[in-house]
Amino acid sequence: MAVTSAVVRPGVEAWQALSRRTRGRRDGMFAWLIGVLTTAGAFITDRGWETLDDPGWSGAYRIIDMFGLASILLALSFSVVGSLLRTHALVAAPLVLLAAAVPHSMDGYRSGAVWWLGAAAAALWAVIAAVRAWHRLCAVQRLAQASSTGRTTTVGPNAVRARKRALWPGLLMLLLFLATACGGWALAFGTLPAELGRTYEELGEESSSNMFAAAAMAASIMTVAAAVQQGWRLFAMGRVGRRLVWEIPAAGHPAQWWLYGNNDAGEVSMEAAEAPGCDCLAEFRLVVPDGEDELAAGAGVPASDYCLLHGIDRINAMTTAEFTALSGETWLWDMASDLPEPADPEAIRFRLYGFCGHTFGGIPVREDRGGVDAVFPGVPPAHEASVAEAGPGWDKPRRPEAGVQDTIDLRPAGYAGFAFRYRHGRAWFETAPSTATG
Repeated sequence: MAVTSAVVRPGVEAWQALSRRTRGRRDGMFAWLIGVLTTAGAFITDRGWETLDDPGWSGAYRIIDMFGLASILLALSFSVVGSLLRTHALVAAPLVLLAAAVPHSMDGYRSGAVWWLGAAAAALWAVIAAVRAWHRLCAVQRLAQASSTGRTTTVGPNAVRARKRALWPGLLMLLLFLATACGGWALAFGTLPAELGRTYEELGEESSSNMFAAAAMAASIMTVAAAVQQGWRLFAMGRVGRRLVWEIPAAGHPAQWWLYGNNDAGEVSMEAAEAPGCDCLAEFRLVVPDGEDELAAGAGVPASDYCLLHGIDRINAMTTAEFTALSGETWLWDMASDLPEPADPEAIRFRLYGFCGHTFGGIPVREDRGGVDAVFPGVPPAHEASVAEAGPGWDKPRRPEAGVQDTIDLRPAGYAGFAFRYRHGRAWFETAPSTATG
């Protein structure tokens, strides 16, 4: 199902001024550190080193013993692996410490106050992080309002489905944690009756219920964390990202592999391939009989080397002025070459459907049948990355040194480099500075 969306086009300076980089990892690390310090402080307060060899509980086993032992296992586990939870740690830390504070306070441990203090500190830190996230979302909303172009475009079904699919992993994780929590609590309370009232020695120095309770607590806390994250994403997408197509500057854009894999060099648009005199579509059908049905939305077909309109001879027969005028055409360029890069940052734009800040990076889309659409329904959302992180994970091909017919300076036409035409191949683009020799 296609939808109609408003188009927003922020300026380069306004886009770069937008604080999009998430502090989630640092916020999560700080929440984890609060948990570690609180656990260590509780151990010191109770002089835990003096009771390491003592029984896990004294007297008859009680429900409070199950929760107390489970909370210790939970706090220790969080101290070990909590740094891996990233933003989930913001929600998990206060809940982990709260789970320890209640039984330790009820059982009269001096560390009860330490656990409560740590839980309060972790909760305060989570609130601070939430306020910052709210301010970032409001900044994105203000930028969208200020950058409105007044235009609308049709968003194709692939992009609409991709936006919905982006929520599936979070929902599946939520359901998985919920099912694990329910199973853990069922096992904990299922084994508890057989252990109640028995001593440490009678149970063979081991209790099953507290182990199951610890696992159930962990899964319950992660269920809450996943629900908070999923709820916030839904809220942000509904408030800011719903039915907006962003035309964003390339500088500082959210990026992921698709933006780099989406290179149309060496292709002829379907519209041009269907024009009289073009052999590209016929050759493509001959080589790949069923390939036309599998083409992605908005994709073209490979340009034929021998096509009268788009072949190598046509490219090399052009005058410098003719080639420069057509330099934006994708069929001029070798499939391994970059496409010409405009020198003006305003001219280099990517399109994102549903962008709402670091909460959801949006679905990369491209022009398609008068509107925009994702290349396929499973395209992943964009995410913000540095230039080094966002680049392809392989070495880019080097421009061939041999066979150069001539070199054309494209900078007067508004591009940031040179075109190299080859006697037996398509042209290559290379950004300046370059040794323009031919």
